[in-house]
Amino acid sequence: MRYIKIVFGGLLVLFILLTLIGLLMPSSVTVFRSVEINAPADTIRYYTNNIAHWKYWINGADTAYFKQLTSSATDKDSKILLGSFTITIISVDTKHITTFWEGSSGGKQLNNLELRDNSNGNTVINWSFQQKLKWYPWERLSAMLHDKVFGPSMEVSLVKLKSVCEGTLNSD
Repeated sequence: MRYIKIVFGGLLVLFILLTLIGLLMPSSVTVFRSVEINAPADTIRYYTNNIAHWKYWINGADTAYFKQLTSSATDKDSKILLGSFTITIISVDTKHITTFWEGSSGGKQLNNLELRDNSNGNTVINWSFQQKLKWYPWERLSAMLHDKVFGPSMEVSLVKLKSVCEGTLNSD
């Protein structure tokens, strides 16, 4: 019985310690990637501002389950089901598209794609995912890995978008 109390007490102290360390960490995490594409913004917008066209460039979307849940895939409040995520357009204009991703396991992320023309006629795409974190120590501590988990997939997607928009990859 004494050993059980010691083990339980140790686990309780460890949990409290991890919770306190977790509370010192930020309450949200953002993963950001960028790419410069040698194509006009209108060409890129065809793929980025229509969530039904994401299957041409988002890593894994070409093989994931896809279902359009609303009549439009380009307007505010448009929804699709992509794999285990329900994606809703929050706002969309010629330079930005902001979407809300909700996973079947309850994970929620805000996704922002920004198109910027630069001085040499190319378009720069800035893409970010932001996730708000709960106070749970395992969630706060695992946030340190978000860049390592989401970053490479975002990079592959942006390279594919670059290839599609520059005409080096056939999208059909």
